[in-house]
Amino acid sequence: MKKNIQGFLLGALLLLPLHSYAASFNCAKAKTWSEKTVCNTKQLSHLDELLAASFQKALDGTRDKAALKAEEGEWLTTERNACADVDCLKEAYTSRLAVLNNKIANAEEAPATESDTSTGWYKAIAQPNLTVRNSADVTGKKLGNVPYGGKVKVLARTDKTDSIGGRDGTWVKIEWQGKTAYTFDAFLEKLTASESKAPSKAPSKASSSEASSKTLRTLEGKITAYECGDNCYLTITDKQGVEHSGLCSAPLCDAWNEAVEMPDKFMNKKVKASVGTGTQYDGSGTTAMGEMDAFEAITLLK
Repeated sequence: MKKNIQGFLLGALLLLPLHSYAASFNCAKAKTWSEKTVCNTKQLSHLDELLAASFQKALDGTRDKAALKAEEGEWLTTERNACADVDCLKEAYTSRLAVLNNKIANAEEAPATESDTSTGWYKAIAQPNLTVRNSADVTGKKLGNVPYGGKVKVLARTDKTDSIGGRDGTWVKIEWQGKTAYTFDAFLEKLTASESKAPSKAPSKASSSEASSKTLRTLEGKITAYECGDNCYLTITDKQGVEHSGLCSAPLCDAWNEAVEMPDKFMNKKVKASVGTGTQYDGSGTTAMGEMDAFEAITLLK
């Protein structure tokens, strides 16, 4: 009986691989011939680890992470796992490493700049306003709103995609009120070079008066919101319930803008406002971010 047990154990040991080398995946769970061969071949195991490191570096340097992951999965299925001998596996790994290292080199040579189509100044096109949150998700804490036509600076794209209001898009990291925040890019529109062009200095009182003379229309309604970031915005809801947001440029706004707060007594007050066109500026007051509606004169109604 003892000899039988010893013979069985010896036979089992002979069936085990002579070597088991490290790899980027768990060799204990290797199922395919390719995976088992990589685990049992020192050179292939080393190539697998190099490829895993290169893939991660390429993934960190690309904006379209989903596409790169899909490409890697396609390589595993159609190239690596299609091999039937060691030489084929070596060729598959070395060719894939060359592709990934080329992607890494290209990413390092062309870092994101202000002229990149995915970064820079954008305007909000959500009606009546665009929500800004503290994380890249609809469950993130709401930090405030950017009115329609309001400008934000996109710093980077995240890998978080979503579908909101029937629109597919990506969450982006933005600069907002002097700090970083997140919003959904399906409701942003890239500014043209002329729209984001900065003047040499902020407008003087004379230029503000000039803007007042270019009044486009008169609006009656009630004040329903006031928010300040780099600029201060007022929202007036008309008799039909439509919200109109714009720069708070009227003399009545001066004290509010200085305090960065509107007294509570003005909320829901009926007003008549002259709506013109104003220029938004960044926090320094020297860089223009584009034009939008501005409430140039506000009269309180009974």
